[in-house]
Amino acid sequence: MKFLFPTFLFALFTIAIPIIIHLFSFRQYKTVYFSNVSFLKDIKKESKNKSRLKQLLILIARILAIIFLVFAFAQPYIPTTTDAKKQPNQLIGIYIDNSFSMNALSENGQLLEVARNKALEIAHAHPAGTKFMLFTNDLKPKHQHIFNKEQLIQQVAELQSSPNLLPMSMIYNRFTIQNQAINESSTDKHLYFISDFQRTITDVENFNDKSVFSYLLPLNANEVANLYIDSCWVEVPAHRLKQEEEVFVRIKNSSDQDYQNLPLKMILNDSIKSITNFSVNAQNEIVANLNYTNNSSGLQLGKIEISDYPFTHDNNWYISYFVEPRLKALAVFGNNPGSREGLGYISALFRDDDFILLDETNIQNIQISKLADYNTLFLIGIESFSSGFLGELVNSVERGSSVVIFPEEKTNLNTLNELLTLFNANVATGVDTTKQKISGIDFENKFFADVFRKKEENPVYPEIDGHLLFSNSTFSAETRLLWFQNNDKALSMINFEKGKVWVFSFPLTLKNESFARDILFVPTIYNIVLNSLPSQQMSYTVGKNTFYQIQESPNINLNSPIEIENIKTGDKFIPTKNISNRGIQIGFSEQIFNDGHYLVQNEDTTLTALAFNYDRKESDLRTFEPGELEEKIKLAQLKNAQVVQNAERSFSEIFNEIQNGKQLWKWFILLALMFILTEVAIIRFWK
Repeated sequence: MKFLFPTFLFALFTIAIPIIIHLFSFRQYKTVYFSNVSFLKDIKKESKNKSRLKQLLILIARILAIIFLVFAFAQPYIPTTTDAKKQPNQLIGIYIDNSFSMNALSENGQLLEVARNKALEIAHAHPAGTKFMLFTNDLKPKHQHIFNKEQLIQQVAELQSSPNLLPMSMIYNRFTIQNQAINESSTDKHLYFISDFQRTITDVENFNDKSVFSYLLPLNANEVANLYIDSCWVEVPAHRLKQEEEVFVRIKNSSDQDYQNLPLKMILNDSIKSITNFSVNAQNEIVANLNYTNNSSGLQLGKIEISDYPFTHDNNWYISYFVEPRLKALAVFGNNPGSREGLGYISALFRDDDFILLDETNIQNIQISKLADYNTLFLIGIESFSSGFLGELVNSVERGSSVVIFPEEKTNLNTLNELLTLFNANVATGVDTTKQKISGIDFENKFFADVFRKKEENPVYPEIDGHLLFSNSTFSAETRLLWFQNNDKALSMINFEKGKVWVFSFPLTLKNESFARDILFVPTIYNIVLNSLPSQQMSYTVGKNTFYQIQESPNINLNSPIEIENIKTGDKFIPTKNISNRGIQIGFSEQIFNDGHYLVQNEDTTLTALAFNYDRKESDLRTFEPGELEEKIKLAQLKNAQVVQNAERSFSEIFNEIQNGKQLWKWFILLALMFILTEVAIIRFWK
């Protein structure tokens, strides 16, 4: 405890006055004679003791009343943890948390509105000429400048709620960096944090420059409860016509209330596609699933929704994907007889298919620039490959195409391995000329899902006349789907960039006709084409995903701008554009700040649709209590940081406390009055 006016403490010498009065009593006594005083001896002793105790209590009350009165005039205070002093040259930084959690209600209204008013109070509490900097979760370029009081008030009035969520260390460190950049190192720097201090963003341990005077003003909301969609996903990220879709939805309950039989809806292209009910216990989470069928091709715009109040920004989850109306496959064959034999089996399979269109071409007549137009490329018994073909083949797979390799009957291992190494696949090491039956199927793989109704105990699979042997490198992420009796692989799959590579270890020739006529042939080859669709990202996060790669397409006119349209509002903007050999990369940076569906357009053509959702970190409404904040500051050893208790009170009182410490003179006045009343009570009622 310290004193603003310590010279008043000399008045403590006045406590000598009641002591002198107590020692030298000026009261006159009158003598009364009694005939017999023997009966008064005990009464005399008792009255004398009570009188001494009474006078002693009066003396103590008078001394304490004088002491506390003198202390009150000396203005006692408890100094703050910082050494901040009033200086004419100050730089005041104000951070207003404008994230969605600040939409919660408190006793004084919406937290964001309370924060705005608190910022204005901070501005009015400082003298004219004070320099201000404003920080929000938007990190707008205009907030990088220094404001005077009037300019700050205008900026605060324009502040709106934002979906962005930033760690507080970013604000703290940005303040120190900008401070150095504008050459204000000689000023007294103060930074005020006005927030609800969510646990996901409050990281005072990452404050770098510990010389800044920082003040944390926690705003407390009324009891908040939030039920929200945390995430959505599908197990099969590729989508085709008539495909059974299963969407998984993680729902979190951050309240202390159990919810029973609430509706969960799936809306696709403005129609309710699926609906189910869910129940979730307090402070828990569940995963619900929605099932439906893709009955139409083209762009699919979906929204999963629940109902919850007052936080509605996380009640919806937007998705979008594209369903191909038809799939295109290309069968590439060579000049050897075995290659044409294999072509016949593939052609027969897709001859009358309305969904899969198969084209055929000889390796010598192929237009390599057209490879990327096909979903699946069958390489049937090819003797050799040109470097141009291999380069374009790799580019096609990187963009999402699938390649199916049937080796030549008399394979040149060097030629085949040149192809396999391009996709990081296991290389061929030799040939096994014995006949082997296919004996193993990976039924657990999704590739064979819904192919077989039941697993037979002793199935009879086709016999293959000779197959290639392959290395078994741990660096290759191949998935084995079929294998022989001796455990050699018959079919494997490897993911490469956005595409897939399927490798058969045996040629598709007349010698292996048993495979082409077996029940295993049709679902295997057909599923390869169906699974050739590249994976699609169904949703993106506002503020995080700022780029998107558009594949090359003849529908894109590079001389015309690409536009992005918000379907909900109709607003449009032109993103940045970067053209490369992989396509067109567009950037939208801070131009997308609302959730919903966005169309990517070029002239009158819609190229794709993007679904954006708000960051779910904001949905976690757990906050730090003032005591917990003080503990974090103590652990971080921030000597110039202080938590302001009862931040909802007038800032003039807070500001005075920051500058002069916690004032105690009112308490000492009350104590002085209490002891004066005590003295009066003793004198009046103690008989």
